[in-house]
Amino acid sequence: MNLRDAIEQLFTDVRDVAQLVAPLAAVIGFVGLGVMYLSSSWPILGDWRKDNPKAASTVVVGLLFLLLAGSVTTLITFA
Repeated sequence: MNLRDAIEQLFTDVRDVAQLVAPLAAVIGFVGLGVMYLSSSWPILGDWRKDNPKAASTVVVGLLFLLLAGSVTTLITFA
């Protein structure tokens, strides 16, 4: 196996892993965001949300990044 084939195999493996991990992380993030909003009436989570007002926006930015990364890896093809 020459260097070019090894590099192509590496990027193919990275792409496959990203296509697997990104949607799973996005689903977990959306569920976590829902729990964060729906259970904010619980004292523990309500206090946590007061202490971390930017948490929801950070989660949304992370989810957008994950969806974008998953879309980009889907578009990458090696001929």
